[in-house]
Amino acid sequence: MSHRAFWDYIKSAQFRFYQERDLSLDLCHNGWPGWLVGALAVATSVVFLLAIFHTIPARRHVTGLLLGLGLAAVLVGAATSYSHWRRLEAVEAKLIRATAGPPPATEEQKAAVVLLPLLLGTATLVLGAAGCLYMAVFWVGGRARSAG
Repeated sequence: MSHRAFWDYIKSAQFRFYQERDLSLDLCHNGWPGWLVGALAVATSVVFLLAIFHTIPARRHVTGLLLGLGLAAVLVGAATSYSHWRRLEAVEAKLIRATAGPPPATEEQKAAVVLLPLLLGTATLVLGAAGCLYMAVFWVGGRARSAG
């Protein structure tokens, strides 16, 4: 099993299947790594909200926190998804349960469930990067207006 096969598995995933599943339960079924990715996503959102209200005064601290939390989420999510993909036969009964929705009918739908931690980690990094961009645009503009 090569890394190329993993990327092909990602490309074949049918993400439309998420409409039929309870994503929070699917994330919980991933065990502690799924919980960790979810906690990192929440932490990134909280840091962004604190930065908007200037509770975290230094932009460099905000940037470091947002990008660090996002990068950690991507790494944990990728490691979790890759690990589950490598030993799918062993973890399939624990990972894909009917409590979260209808069982996958195809391998593409199963791939969508397996790749949920990676997708959430990537979304967390994108959220962190967007927060950094927001801070760069609006914090600089606000300081320039108050100085003038």
